[in-house]
Amino acid sequence: MIGMANLPKLLFALHLMALVLGPRISLGQAENGDDAALNAAVRAACGKQVVMIGESATHGDGHTESFKVALVEKLVNNCGFDSVFFEASHYEFINISRHLRLSKAVTTDQVSAAIGGLWKFDEEFKPLIPFLQAKAIDGTISLGGLDDQMGLVGQDYSNVTLPANLSMVLPKPESQECNDVLHRRIYSQDYTEADKSKLVTCLTDIRRCYASDESKDRVNREEWLEMIDAIRRWVNRDGLSAGDQTVARDRSMFQDFEWLRHQQPKRHKAIIWMATVHAAKKGDPTWGDRTGANFGSLMHQEYGARCFSLGFAAFEGSYRQGRGVREQPTAPVDSLEARMFHDTTAEAVFIGPQQLSSFGTIPAAIFRHSYQSLPWSEYVDGVVIFRKEHAPTSSRQN
Repeated sequence: MIGMANLPKLLFALHLMALVLGPRISLGQAENGDDAALNAAVRAACGKQVVMIGESATHGDGHTESFKVALVEKLVNNCGFDSVFFEASHYEFINISRHLRLSKAVTTDQVSAAIGGLWKFDEEFKPLIPFLQAKAIDGTISLGGLDDQMGLVGQDYSNVTLPANLSMVLPKPESQECNDVLHRRIYSQDYTEADKSKLVTCLTDIRRCYASDESKDRVNREEWLEMIDAIRRWVNRDGLSAGDQTVARDRSMFQDFEWLRHQQPKRHKAIIWMATVHAAKKGDPTWGDRTGANFGSLMHQEYGARCFSLGFAAFEGSYRQGRGVREQPTAPVDSLEARMFHDTTAEAVFIGPQQLSSFGTIPAAIFRHSYQSLPWSEYVDGVVIFRKEHAPTSSRQN
């Protein structure tokens, strides 16, 4: 019989064991023919501290999504990754983290809304949502978003609740004026340069109020200050050229990651789901900052060999752009895609860093669905290439 004095220790041990082991949620099999490439990608990434899993800049590749969902499951269940971050709303995910910390319910709808419309409507992606929810609730993983942008459809916290909570700390009529100007920026309704100037002032005043609010605990106050700082970075990009905006957004995503990292244990293991142009070891020379700085370059400076950037491509097939479906361009005979499928019957292949380096400069469609001749080993640590890509199956109603 267990003595009453030992019961708390036993309950604590059982609780700790449940947190360590977690539920073994399975998302099913990868698409037909992907297993060998999936297992090879897992072996390459398993021992890393940060794995950035990319995709085309159009965010419209269904086969890639299926593969990435299976890869996330294996990295979490088999390799001990304890954080999953998305190129998605920083604010929505902070709100989810707050709910978890305060033992409030977190639903799949909340997780889906935070991830956003780039993926949440895709049938290939949907199995990941309850997986992430369950793992976050039991404490196996932390969830986070890296994007400071506001105004995305279906994100009621960042578009409605957050602005109201921010402005209410100001005295009237300033609170209403600041709420109105932030609303105009979020919904891009008659937003002017004078509005930007006013909004910068509002955010400075709001930050001062939150920084001096002793009624909030330290973690709560730090969350508010972080969200205010992220909004300020978003607003400060207004008026910049497209290239400068790209650079500043990548740097802001890195700052968001740094903040999230400091909420984790010292030896965290993070998965980052984003476009390959952001995840690459240096920037696409035809897009954004032509000097090469991007999110991935900042990450590799920070983590070095502990960081892994994974890209994706396909020999043929289709993809989604906007809400339309397009056919992929024909692969050049000397391209990486054509060479990898020249004499194999495989449906998917994984190319690791050494093999990728041996190809030197070669045409490939890794950043987007157009071919660029680049020394790809300088941009990614590995590539998964499918024989055939397909557009995602969407459940979007309009």
